Amino acid sequence: MAENGSRQRAKVPAKALWISAVALAVPMLGGIAFPDSLGDYGALLWLLGLIPAFLLAYYRGWRGVATALAAGMAALALTQVLASSFGLVIPNLLFGIVVAYIAISLGIGWLAEVMHRDKDRVEDMAYTDGLTRLPNRRHARFFLENEFSAAGRGRMLCAVLFDLDHFKTYNDTYGHAAGDDALKTFGDILARTTRRSNLSARFGGEEFVSILAGTSAEGAMVFAERVRTMIRGHKLGTPPLTVSAGVATYHPSMRSPDELLAAADHALYQAKRAGRDRVKLFGRALTALKPDSTGIDEHPFGEAEGEPEGEYPRSPEELGRTHPGAGLLPEEASGFGKGRRVLVIEADGGLRTGTTDYLSKQGFIVEAAADAPEAILALRQEFDVAIAGYPLPSATGHDMVATVKSRWPATQVISLGKDNQGTMAEALRAGADRFLPKPFDVERLRTEMAQSLRRRDRVVAERLEMRLLSVETRERQDRAWTEIFQGLRVLVFAAETRDPYTKGHGDRTAAFARAIGRSFVKRGGTIDLYTLELGCHVHDLGKIHVPDEILNREGSLEEEEWRLLQAHCKIGRGIVEPIVGDDDVLAAVTWHHERWDGSGYPDKLAGDAIPLVARIAAIADTLSALVSGRPYRRASSWPEALDSVRNDFGSSFDPGLAEAFEDAVPEMTEIFQRTGNAER
Repeated sequence: MAENGSRQRAKVPAKALWISAVALAVPMLGGIAFPDSLGDYGALLWLLGLIPAFLLAYYRGWRGVATALAAGMAALALTQVLASSFGLVIPNLLFGIVVAYIAISLGIGWLAEVMHRDKDRVEDMAYTDGLTRLPNRRHARFFLENEFSAAGRGRMLCAVLFDLDHFKTYNDTYGHAAGDDALKTFGDILARTTRRSNLSARFGGEEFVSILAGTSAEGAMVFAERVRTMIRGHKLGTPPLTVSAGVATYHPSMRSPDELLAAADHALYQAKRAGRDRVKLFGRALTALKPDSTGIDEHPFGEAEGEPEGEYPRSPEELGRTHPGAGLLPEEASGFGKGRRVLVIEADGGLRTGTTDYLSKQGFIVEAAADAPEAILALRQEFDVAIAGYPLPSATGHDMVATVKSRWPATQVISLGKDNQGTMAEALRAGADRFLPKPFDVERLRTEMAQSLRRRDRVVAERLEMRLLSVETRERQDRAWTEIFQGLRVLVFAAETRDPYTKGHGDRTAAFARAIGRSFVKRGGTIDLYTLELGCHVHDLGKIHVPDEILNREGSLEEEEWRLLQAHCKIGRGIVEPIVGDDDVLAAVTWHHERWDGSGYPDKLAGDAIPLVARIAAIADTLSALVSGRPYRRASSWPEALDSVRNDFGSSFDPGLAEAFEDAVPEMTEIFQRTGNAER
């Protein structure tokens, strides 16, 4: 199985090598060309030799420092030889400089190794499932994208999706600790069975994926059957815990890795529908494979009892082009959307009305919006599916897709647009789960909706699973989070160091937010104070990508500079999301500049559409910023800052939080007295 342990050191860029060479050349030339002018100070020029140590340590750790030290000593020896041949006097300070050079280089090397180990540990946490120690969904995604590209050049590729059968019942019967052990056992089976050139990962909950490069469909079926047999052999529970699997092979008509996974997902569903504890192949029968076990279904789409016939593509030429019929999906009966909520965002009135009417007849609770502002107001509540048309008035690109997906990550987004690759690619990049080209028929819409509901249910079940983790697993997760956030705090410190006016701003914002949140809870509200505080600690992390000249500008910003500054919210989310993924933390990072009246950024959310943690973070962030000076204004006094925030309830801030704010003022005053005066 592909490993995700210690990462390979980065390649040293040519620019760093040139700088290192110049740093060593300057003291050599100075000592030989200007010995009299420099005198004893010429020895100090050799401190420039520390520059290669710093640069190479950053990229190569101890190995880089050793290289820099060897180069520095060689340069020093060459200089001494040349100086002696020319009869030049060697400075008396040189011996001390050499000792200092070696000592500092060794210190740099030690520090670099510590930083590299911390970085490797954080990366390992970001790419590894904490329970099974298999690669996680994100790692699998990267691996699949690389192999999918290779498959386009002729390399065979298969994907296998595994799902433990009746796992919820197993958990309820034997307890979540036993469920965790079962997941770890299955993870061990995959780890032992998967070749090192391939990858098996935990995809979420009780679902796993194996990406088999250079493997035929027959080989993938044999692999899946071997895994199925091994898990039965462990006799976990009574009756024994089993697994179902869906196998799909790459075909040139597939346009993205998502289509390969979707094909495997369809095959997995068929395995579940046919009675579980079996393996099915998407798209064709395996007439050439005759295994002894009956776990492999040789006719997955048409000959098994109770299976519909003729609706899946039966030839490789159709794979990826013919869309599966809605009859294969679990919601095939009329009214399949009963009680589910859908948001339809479409500028075309006729298309919007027709889509809304059809979905309403299928039992969906439908809310419609003609443009982005209407849709944003509707996002005060969560929907199962959002259908987002393109283009929209008052929205550029697929911004609406990104807004829906970032506000409610579990909501499945179907993007509507012109039938071309560019529009589809833009929608998927923005976060859409599926793309539906205009015009479309009712059957295609029905199929997409049924698939989206299944994906939505899986995501919700996975989150519920995480909430029901055993105490021991939660403790392990909390320890991992602590280490991850230590790494993020280092990045926050680096960002604040670049802007002296914001030193300590993250910590103070978190302290203010905790005080307001605690008051909110005392007044009967519900909020996770832990994730609120963590989100506020790193809320400005995205500013690490904003140039210094913009952060420290005394005058007003140009329009393009202002857009770049505003982008720090989305950039910060992009940094934090792969590592943490908690909705509350991401909300604080993404929307702490949104305003109650819709005048904020980056998504112009308004009212209750702004997550509660982001509304509290906005108050705490503003209060902390007011009592800190900026290049373009003086710091406000504490009473001035409090009055300024009070005046903005109802416009910038949620008026429902005004009383919690007032209750928290004494605690926040103590926090300001400890932290504020030193930073004004």
